[in-house]
Amino acid sequence: MGDAASAPEQVFMIDPSVRFPGEVTLDWVVRGAGGVRVVGGRRMTGGLTSSVHRLTVADRAGSRRHVVLRRWVAVDLTRGRRRAAREARVLEALSGSGIPAPRLIDVSDGADTEGVPAVLMTRVPGHVFLTPSDPADWLKQVADVLPVVHGVGVSADTNRPDAWTRAWPTPDWIRDPAVWRGAQDVLMQPPPASPSCFIHTDFQHFNLLWQRERLTGIVDWNRPGIGSPDLDVGHCRLNLAVLHSVDWAERFRLAYESTAGRKVEPWFDLYRLTQFTSDWQRFIPLQVSGRAEVDIAGIPGRVEGLITSVLDRL
Repeated sequence: MGDAASAPEQVFMIDPSVRFPGEVTLDWVVRGAGGVRVVGGRRMTGGLTSSVHRLTVADRAGSRRHVVLRRWVAVDLTRGRRRAAREARVLEALSGSGIPAPRLIDVSDGADTEGVPAVLMTRVPGHVFLTPSDPADWLKQVADVLPVVHGVGVSADTNRPDAWTRAWPTPDWIRDPAVWRGAQDVLMQPPPASPSCFIHTDFQHFNLLWQRERLTGIVDWNRPGIGSPDLDVGHCRLNLAVLHSVDWAERFRLAYESTAGRKVEPWFDLYRLTQFTSDWQRFIPLQVSGRAEVDIAGIPGRVEGLITSVLDRL
């Protein structure tokens, strides 16, 4: 995965006004979906690095089928092709696994989709759901499905963080420099031994779908890896603190530990949490897209509070 002491990764966001798929791309969608024409569609909200549209395809008998088209419009062609091919391969491998993931219909390296790599997949029922009436049950469902993901035998690139090779200045979002120094002291040590398994790498509530407060789907499979399951746990905990609270992040950890039968290693927790940057305050509202109230100004304090709670576990 590379040196954890590298500069923070830039969050590359697509233009929210990106156009609807063109005629050539829609013809490719129709062929893949076994229809005769696209009769409806809309841009799905929340995507940051790819454009996702839900399309309705009609066949000759008038029956309609909903499919999902994902296009890598904001990355260079080589990277887009790599992400499309990887997601297609993973979706194929997940078929029949019991994981509630979309099923692959077709993949394009751009040749059939106006020069933009794309994946066409089935639509998983459900929607992003961020305001549960019963947070404890919501968190338990999220925690219970994660070991199932980690138990899938899908090959992927190794995802193992390295120890930090040098200290970085305290970022502007940290109020107490001692908290940052404490995290650095841990991360400059080699990562501890941990199980290695298939991981999603972007497991969090924006990639989960729900119906009637029941978890129905997991999406966004373009960056999986083989690594510590605690990387997925830490990433989810970071997102829970950003959107909700330190308490929700801690309750998720405890629920996961109960289901998985193992403790989360603080090193991997801290590795994920220290990847937060103040840029998150800019793009989180785009992901939330009005589906929940967010205390944007309080985000850094919640992340710092979660780092402190991890240090207290050492």
